[in-house]
Amino acid sequence: MQATSSLPRHRLAWGAGAAVLAIAAAAAFFVLTSHGSAAAAPQADDLPPPSHAGKVADGVVRVSSSQAQTLDLGPAGQRAFGDVQQAIGNIDFDQDRTVPVFTAYAGRIARVLVKAGDNVRAGQTLYTVNVPDIAQAASTLVSTSGTLRAATETLRRAQALVADNSIPQKEYQQNLSDQQAADAAYRAARKTLQLFGLSEADIQRIERDHAIDVEMPVKSPIDGRVVARAAQPGLLTQPGNAPAPVTVSDLRTLWMVASVPESDFSHYKVGLPVSVRVQAWPDRVFDGRISYVGDTVDASTHRFSVRADVADPGHVLRPQMLADFRITLSAPREGTAVPATAVVRETSGTNVVWVAQGGADPLGVRLQRRAVALGHSEEGQVQITSGLQPGERIARRNALMLSNLYETDAE
Repeated sequence: MQATSSLPRHRLAWGAGAAVLAIAAAAAFFVLTSHGSAAAAPQADDLPPPSHAGKVADGVVRVSSSQAQTLDLGPAGQRAFGDVQQAIGNIDFDQDRTVPVFTAYAGRIARVLVKAGDNVRAGQTLYTVNVPDIAQAASTLVSTSGTLRAATETLRRAQALVADNSIPQKEYQQNLSDQQAADAAYRAARKTLQLFGLSEADIQRIERDHAIDVEMPVKSPIDGRVVARAAQPGLLTQPGNAPAPVTVSDLRTLWMVASVPESDFSHYKVGLPVSVRVQAWPDRVFDGRISYVGDTVDASTHRFSVRADVADPGHVLRPQMLADFRITLSAPREGTAVPATAVVRETSGTNVVWVAQGGADPLGVRLQRRAVALGHSEEGQVQITSGLQPGERIARRNALMLSNLYETDAE
């Protein structure tokens, strides 16, 4: 009986041990499985979290905190904006004070007394010209001068003789007529030389020394600077035949000439002050005033000419320099100002800025699209005439990124 009853107990113990082993194996598999799942979890955590940036409502986008740092969020400013009109033009000679100095008569240049860059005074001789007609006129003067002296002496003797009735009255009248004719011819010869531009001293020298081969002096009509010289000794020159042998210009004042759209015609008035800048002197401003507003509009370009007189006492400007000029049309007025990078012009033509919303959003920063009207631009700042008030917090940079983000999500 004892031997028979011990066998089931042994089998029971073995079965219990097998169950324990099975449980342990299951536990080990669970542990291994859970460890494997835990090992895979960090790989999922390495992926970027889902983005919360984009369009969240009509006219509203949300950006992450890191993105918001690139927007330079800050208040809209305030500054004085002048009513300023801008245009591009060129510096030019003042044509009212620039003279191409031609000779009055054809001839060959004998001497050139100036060079380009020389400052000259009014009345100063620039060059001389050998003019054949002057030689002829000088010869006529010498001849008529001698004839006049002889006729005058003959008349003097005739006057003495006619008083004693030593000669006929008819002979005396002939002597008187000859003297008057000689005097008229002499005066005409002198006048001819004066028309050639010779001075009284030059004429007296010709008459005294019988100097037939003379040079015609060509003198500067104004004070200024020689800005061009084509004259060379021996060169044949003709009156009015370009280029002029010498060109003189008064450079104390230059012109700024621009071609502007006809739509701006009402803005330009003679006498308005002008500020001019050139690329050669970016830090300097040259002052001037509008002196002429075009009387006609070009039919093909629909533009008209505007001209300003620009003072240049230091002679640092040069003709044909590219110039940017600003015309102040009215006194400056205070207005809302934002950086140019804060304004986005959309394809529809609407100008917008992005205004930060005040409510808290745990997923980022919300900004609202705001349509605005623009005024003038000055030194990188844009005037907002409506749609925004000073102090409102806006994206002052990368506003275009916000518009692109909004349009992308809108699609």
